[in-house]
Amino acid sequence: MKVFKYSQYIKYIHILRLNAVLELAEEETEYKLKQKNKENGEKTHDKLVKSILKDEKELSKFISQFINNEIKINSENLIKFTNSYITKKYRAKESDLVYMLKNKEIFFLIEHQSNIDSTMPYRMLNYCIDIINEWCQSKKMKKVKRYPIVVPIIIYTGDRKWTVPKNFKEKQVSTCIFENYKIDLQYNLVDINRISDESLMQKHTMFGYGMLIEKAKDKKDLIKKLNLIIKNCNDERQLEKLKDIILYALDNSICNIEQEDLIEKIDEKVGDKDMSTLIERLTAENRRILNQGIAQGTEAGIKTGIKTGMKTGIKTGMNNGIKKQKTEVVKRMLAMNFEENIILEVSGVTKKELEEIKKEK
Repeated sequence: MKVFKYSQYIKYIHILRLNAVLELAEEETEYKLKQKNKENGEKTHDKLVKSILKDEKELSKFISQFINNEIKINSENLIKFTNSYITKKYRAKESDLVYMLKNKEIFFLIEHQSNIDSTMPYRMLNYCIDIINEWCQSKKMKKVKRYPIVVPIIIYTGDRKWTVPKNFKEKQVSTCIFENYKIDLQYNLVDINRISDESLMQKHTMFGYGMLIEKAKDKKDLIKKLNLIIKNCNDERQLEKLKDIILYALDNSICNIEQEDLIEKIDEKVGDKDMSTLIERLTAENRRILNQGIAQGTEAGIKTGIKTGMKTGIKTGMNNGIKKQKTEVVKRMLAMNFEENIILEVSGVTKKELEEIKKEK
């Protein structure tokens, strides 16, 4: 159980899920949050892979970047299976995922391993057969002309070198006479220890970021990697996902103060990004308004120029049009409570002109 006091509750409530609160009493009472028990020696980060690859978009990127870069899958064509097509034996394993391509009999079977298991070739063979069996039963076909393809994938995040053969036939007895009768089933191995931190960072995917987190040697290294991810990630959706990982997947690995600091950095970056986008939009709008003002000023200047001299009239009209439109932009930004430095940058007015416009309000 995680314990925190009322003052902390007020501070963190905007980022914590309300339904996780079990007890709420007087000011000095402590608050308790649900937390899953770690069973069977489960690592703190064991849920990371599943939480990331449950997102169809992230899975499509993962298959393209880590399995075969020639495979391009539209995430909308991926169907996730949690109950169908999975046997009772297979469904009991929380860390595994099964996806199928829409309108195609092609399955992706993903297993996360944090420990070396010498029986993996046999297990993967069984899982593939189980999926094919359930597919046949679901079709209720007496005669099946073709069977589906199952692409088995193991994601290994352990510390030791993976030494288990990738093909089931390598685990069968050796004999020259019956060699052709061996079962030829090979699984794909994604061993994060063989992928550099730089390469994972350059993928710009949640799986790459998640594997960086998995590779952290200790708490200090974990904090360092999280800060590096926040610095390099510019995708708002990924940053929001990273928040969830920090708060819920890593809640036992880092303390509340460290969580707060990381979440604050993400919020600042998302806020800066939003502000940057807004400034760009306002600058573009400002440019449009100024061009409009120039056009209007030019038209008025031509009319004036006929009477007072073409060149002088046009110049006077343009200046008046620009000034009028700049004033309009500044007034709009003042009404939106923008800071002075941003108003000066977007509108192009001087500080003196800004003060004069303020007096007009």
